[in-house]
Order: sequence, then C-alpha cells, then structure tokens
Amino acid sequence: MIGIFGANGFIGRHLVARLAAGPERVRAVSRHFDPVFAATLPPEVEVVQADLADDIAMASALADLRVVVQLVSTSSPGLQNRYAVSDIRDNVLPQVSFLEACVAAKVERYVFLSSGGTVYGQPQTLPIPETHPARPLSSHGMTKLVVEQYVDMYGRLHGLPYVVLRVANPFGPGQTFRKGQGLIPALLQRHAQGLPVRIINGGEAIRDFLYIDDLTDAVAASIASPAAAMRTINVGSGEGRRIMDVIEAVEAVLGQRFAREDGGRRDSDVDANVLDITLARDLLGWSPRTSFLEGLRRTLRG
Repeated sequence: MIGIFGANGFIGRHLVARLAAGPERVRAVSRHFDPVFAATLPPEVEVVQADLADDIAMASALADLRVVVQLVSTSSPGLQNRYAVSDIRDNVLPQVSFLEACVAAKVERYVFLSSGGTVYGQPQTLPIPETHPARPLSSHGMTKLVVEQYVDMYGRLHGLPYVVLRVANPFGPGQTFRKGQGLIPALLQRHAQGLPVRIINGGEAIRDFLYIDDLTDAVAASIASPAAAMRTINVGSGEGRRIMDVIEAVEAVLGQRFAREDGGRRDSDVDANVLDITLARDLLGWSPRTSFLEGLRRTLRG
C-alpha cells in the first residue's frame, strides 16, 4: 500500500487520483479533508484523517504501508521570512518525528517532495543541477533543505530507502491561491475580485513551471525506479519563463487584460530558477510531456 501524506492539498489530490489507478492500494492521509473532494475518491482509497504532529495517529496511519509520499508543509516562499521560528517548529520537528515513525514501521521507500525553486538560492548557472550549492534565501527553502538532510541521515543510518524530489513550480486545475503560493491562481483570484495583479520585482524573475500531471508521473516513477533510491532529483520542465510572460500568456488564453500594480521588491526571491532535469530522465525514465501553453489551457478550463 502507498500512503500519501498531505493528500488534501493541490498536489495530493492529483497524486491520489494518479496512484489509485495503479496496481497498489492507496491510503490518503491529511489533517482534514474537503468533503467534496473526499466524496469523489474511489471506494478502494482508504481515507485517514490525522495530523502529522500527532505521533500516535501517525504510527497508526503508517501501518502496513510499503511506500510513503510526504507532501505535508505549512510554509511558503510567499510568506518570505516573517515566520522563521514557526517554520522550524511546524515544518522541521514534526517531519523528523515522522521519519522516526517510518523507520519503526519499516517503510520500504520514502518519497519527500522538496522545493527545487527555493533550496538552491541565487543560481550560479542555469539550468541548475542537483550538484549546485544549496544556499536558500527564504525560510521555506531552508526548512526544506534541513528536512532533506534529515531524510538522508535516516536513510544512511537506519536503512530507510528514500527519494528526494526537488520540484519546480507546479500548476494545474484545482490549484488555489493560499499562503502566498501559486502565481496562476493568484492572478485569477485578484482578477475575479476586481483587483489589479501585483507585479513583484518588475515581473522580470524567471521561473520553471511544471504541469501537475507531469509531476504526478514523476512521483509514480520515483516509487517504481530502483535507480532512484537514496538520490535527490530535480523535477521541473527544464524551461524558464519570465513572470511577465506568464501573466501575458494567461491574459491571451482568457482573452482579457488584467489591471496591474507595482508590488515592489521581495529580497527573499531569487532572480532566476530553471532546473536541470537530466538526472530525472536518466534515473526515472521521465520527461515532462505537457507544454506550458497546453497545461495553461487545461488549467483555465478546469
């Protein structure tokens, strides 16, 4: 059985649907579930409502799992560095306790979704390979990096086979703007509210956008691939786009022009982030299949 922790989130919902169509049973675990989403789940998906910070509940949720996919996070790069202490308390301590529980439960593969967009910091080269120094500018990226190190330590010391996926900026149908995260839903939300979209850092920052179906394919490949064990792997589109170009692409698909306002500068944002996905191709046999424009059309239809 595969356990998806953080199953009620944007990535989690798509991943549950993707893996439920496969040969192994799926257990969807989350602190809470949207009733509408829960009602859409096939009967063979086991739904468990439990908090990552509750050690006893987690021990129970881990029973009989072969694979764990860890998606839980309460931080976001959009929150900048205003809540660094809370980030440590909420996004490092429970993760380490959960790792201990996974070791005790004899989990055979632990897949952790990290942040390819924030752990590297300002790039020395583009696209960014996994060997690039990791020097985050945001507390979000720092906590992800610290958890990565704990995952590696537990893997080496306790024989917990793991895969760390450093993921670019996922997007797709059903994504909502929360915790300052998600450019495309942020644009749609502000436009729907009759508010101008806020242009941070002049819209010149370059980002790597990955369609959600391609991400769930990568997670499925990381579960299945023996070569991926004990490795850290970038998962992105391998292409960079200016934020302003993304805004204009959304406008073109919708056939509408957004009002705009200057959102000032944000020092915790890097100037550019494009991931080198050569290792994902080599180890996972995976490549993104959905173009940015096609993914955008599907997102705006959904």
